[in-house]
Amino acid sequence: LQAFQERAGHANVPSGHVEDGEKLGVWLSDQRTRYQLRGLSEAERKRLSASAMSDEEVERLEALGVAWDVLAEQWERMFGLLQAFQERAGHANVPSGHVEDGEKLGVWLSDQRTRYQLRGLSEAE
Repeated sequence: LQAFQERAGHANVPSGHVEDGEKLGVWLSDQRTRYQLRGLSEAERKRLSASAMSDEEVERLEALGVAWDVLAEQWERMFGLLQAFQERAGHANVPSGHVEDGEKLGVWLSDQRTRYQLRGLSEAE
């Protein structure tokens, strides 16, 4: 992971990534699962036959920049790009095809609007 981070500049390894014959992406996904297990009781972890991550392991991975909730981190990044767009353009009506800092900000904002609209629908709708 450290070699990947040094080369790529981040520690968000794609799930299918293999590094020197090792399934690094799968391994990192497993570490994220172990991190989430920290919130369970010892009895729950025992029932699942799973071990939680130690504080030292958490610190070492965080030092490399591992994000525990990749989707939340991505959302925050896109929101920051939207803020930058709004400050520059004076509005947040991003055109659907607009790309900001290499990210499809217009598509992302459209997806957020769709998610907002879906919040009001019942399961029958």
